[in-house]
Amino acid sequence: MSKFRVKFELNKGRHGIPLQRLASIAKEAEKFFEMFAEDLKLDKEGWVADNFENGSLRYDVKYIGEFAPQVIANAHKAFEQITDETITPDDLDFGIRKETYWQFAQIANPIEADDSIGISLYDKNTDSIENTTELSKERSLEIKKQIEQTVIEFGGLQGEITAFFKGNNHLWIKDSITNNRVVCTFKQEIYKQVWQLLKSQDTIVNVEGWITRKNGEVEHLLIEKIDSAAIYQQGDLEKFFGCDPNFTGNLSTEDFLSELRSEDGDEYLS
Repeated sequence: MSKFRVKFELNKGRHGIPLQRLASIAKEAEKFFEMFAEDLKLDKEGWVADNFENGSLRYDVKYIGEFAPQVIANAHKAFEQITDETITPDDLDFGIRKETYWQFAQIANPIEADDSIGISLYDKNTDSIENTTELSKERSLEIKKQIEQTVIEFGGLQGEITAFFKGNNHLWIKDSITNNRVVCTFKQEIYKQVWQLLKSQDTIVNVEGWITRKNGEVEHLLIEKIDSAAIYQQGDLEKFFGCDPNFTGNLSTEDFLSELRSEDGDEYLS
């Protein structure tokens, strides 16, 4: 029966590994295998770790979810591509996204500069090792550099000012939607306006300007416009009622709603 199994070797040639580093590597590896499974249309929760060995810490990551034999065959070919040092992001096949390749590189993010992670792919029909490679810090950075994309676009966000740096006209804004910190720069001519907004500690602001995104993440925002966001007050919603007294024609609101709900009310919805 076909199967997909990979061996990881951490802290090669050494004994023991800092627990925090082990947890970080495991977390990044989990994210990668979930994304890899999504690309291959496998169950992203169908992974287990077993066959642990002491010393350098060697263990297997095995897929135990449901699959079709051809899918496992594609998974092997895709993984061989990902671990091939001659492959570039543009060479990826079998539905593998560049984001997945980026996450593969992230597995080596917690290791030290002189360390590497041994990765071995088992043969899909036997328990023998098919090929072995090493993911080093240098290789990880090379993959990220190949994928890295910077996009500059005009846009905006809403959030709370969490820090203000007077000397270089910088702000930190906590995005209300993502809760991420966004580093912003504002022009000197709006300095007084920014200072006025800071007088209230809980002011929510709307900002518009040129957003720099790196790999989809907001890296910086050059503010063109900033003002306080309108805050909902009790009774604001009720102000909408009666704003167009002729909306229901000769009918009362109650009669109009009754017409809409009746079988004869379809004409109002067209």
